[in-house]
Amino acid sequence: MNNKTIDFKPLKIVATPGHIKTLAEASAVKALCELIWNGFDASSQVVSVKFDINAIDGLETITVEDRGEGIPFKDAQTFFGEIGDSWKKIKKENYHHPLHGQNGKGRFKAFCLGADIEWKTTFEDKNLFSTFSIIGNHNHIEEFKTSSLENSTKGQKGTKVIISNLYKKADELRKDKTINEITKSFAVFLTEYPNLQLNFNGHKIDPKSVQICSKDYDLTEDCLEITSHPVKLTIIEWNIETERVINLCSAKGISLNEYEPKNRIKAKGFNFTAYLKSEYFQELENQGALALGVFEPSVGRIVDIAIQTIQEHFRKRIAEKYSGIVQEWKDQNIYPYDDKFNRNSVEKAEQEVFDILAANVQTFLPNFDKTEKTSKKFMFKLIAQAITENPESVQKIITEVLELKKEDQDKLANLLDNTELSSIISSATIVSNRLNFLDGLDELLFGKETKKIFTERDQLHKILEKEAWIFDEQFALSTSEVKLEKVLEKHISKLGVRADEINVTEPVMLPDGRTGRLDLMLNKVDQPRAGEFDYLVVELKRPSKKIDSDVLSQIEKYAIAVAEDERFLNVKAKWTFLAISNELDAYATRKANQRNMPKSVVFQDGELNITVLVKSWAEVIADARSKLQFINRHLEYEVNQESSQKYLKEVHEKYIPKV
Repeated sequence: MNNKTIDFKPLKIVATPGHIKTLAEASAVKALCELIWNGFDASSQVVSVKFDINAIDGLETITVEDRGEGIPFKDAQTFFGEIGDSWKKIKKENYHHPLHGQNGKGRFKAFCLGADIEWKTTFEDKNLFSTFSIIGNHNHIEEFKTSSLENSTKGQKGTKVIISNLYKKADELRKDKTINEITKSFAVFLTEYPNLQLNFNGHKIDPKSVQICSKDYDLTEDCLEITSHPVKLTIIEWNIETERVINLCSAKGISLNEYEPKNRIKAKGFNFTAYLKSEYFQELENQGALALGVFEPSVGRIVDIAIQTIQEHFRKRIAEKYSGIVQEWKDQNIYPYDDKFNRNSVEKAEQEVFDILAANVQTFLPNFDKTEKTSKKFMFKLIAQAITENPESVQKIITEVLELKKEDQDKLANLLDNTELSSIISSATIVSNRLNFLDGLDELLFGKETKKIFTERDQLHKILEKEAWIFDEQFALSTSEVKLEKVLEKHISKLGVRADEINVTEPVMLPDGRTGRLDLMLNKVDQPRAGEFDYLVVELKRPSKKIDSDVLSQIEKYAIAVAEDERFLNVKAKWTFLAISNELDAYATRKANQRNMPKSVVFQDGELNITVLVKSWAEVIADARSKLQFINRHLEYEVNQESSQKYLKEVHEKYIPKV
């Protein structure tokens, strides 16, 4: 750099020194990228980065050279001295490719690499090539200096940015990964404009050299409620290890911001970068809103849509990855699935998980290729059956049956944990089991044969202990609580004579001489947060007893008495009391359908945090079924009488009456 600055004239920056220094903060790679972008923004066809190494193998200077239009001397103050009003805003309509920045901030990033910067620029004016320099120092960042003009009839337009007096951070640019980072940053741009060239210390940047494949998706229709601008997604897979990043780009692929999805995308074994492209992002950038990233609501929604597309992309890629191996298994007649074309989404997920798992078992299992065909077939059948019937047992098979090494077990377990398909199968199993339970319960409660002999104490009550989700999903895995049971017992007299007090297994004699079943109590507790408790108390009325005004009064008084008990003083508790019978009378039906109250709610107390509800069994089953059917529409599980009876027999056989 020319240190003779006597003839240099000051060029004041219109901003405070503190603000300017914040603009000079960036990683070494990002700072270098800004200078490269400036070169392309100057309409240069070629931009080159060069490192000058000193005698002791240290980095002496960094030069970024372009062959663009140069900086006109008369416009130096306008183009260079004003932040927020870059020359690019004025000139952008004359350029053959989109401009990266338009706020005049990028050049300050160079100061995170070194203390002294010189912009040596040549422009053409009236058949003369005029050259001058602009110099700046980090310690006096608020004022640059310009040299006098040197004119010549011959020359080459363009600008050299020479960075010297380098900081330690600049050494990061000599690492092997830098060229990969530069390649990824300019991949889409250089693909869009193949006539442009970027050289990095003697190497031409070629995005295709490190790409496995590139795939484009149009998200415009999915984003219509967010923006009228087209939204495109490009996914580039790399053959080099890379961080997963979603770049938020202008419509032409210039990265304006980025988002790291971290664990939101499950694509083990794939290195990729995603590029979301839309003029909408450029508009947000111009408004200063894009800096918020996904915290800007509209950006967050677009990113969510993109992540769904990316996840689906890699589901297909995983299937492609294993398709060749699968064909070999089919040829050997050891593949446990037939060529059925009308599989539902759950069956497809099960098959895809099998393909992934079996392919890795083949990799990890010693001497797999030498194993007898019948053994392979049995092994695959075992894995397929486990995935379908009990996904949790797959880990046991890996550990105990296949006897893999601990390291290989961990790899396979991690593979399953990171596979979204496993979650789909587990969800499908839960939903299908619950749908089968509802159909079975419906038959037990209302079937002509079972209704007469189905007793609550030894049958229904025991079954519901394991199926509390039917009342509220929150209590699906909850348990009873001793303290609560004691309080419930203390105040039980408010609810009248009960089966809980009588140890019988047969229907009891009612006061009018008829046989019947008395009421039962079921309780669950959940702890959503430390020191807070949610209590569910379910009053199972005998089928012959309609819920009427007396029942409503009893359950409300009981709820208040329990919540006010001294054992729950100073306990943050939320109480839900639910009374269920086969039928509600006219008065109870009206109370359960009040204006400004949720359906089925008959009483609420804000101070004690109590809610009392009444429902018929038909309502309970219908409510639970409607929630499950919403999920089931996506899982396509078909419930029939055979499947529902099979579930009840497997899980609750000893409580089902013999007909």
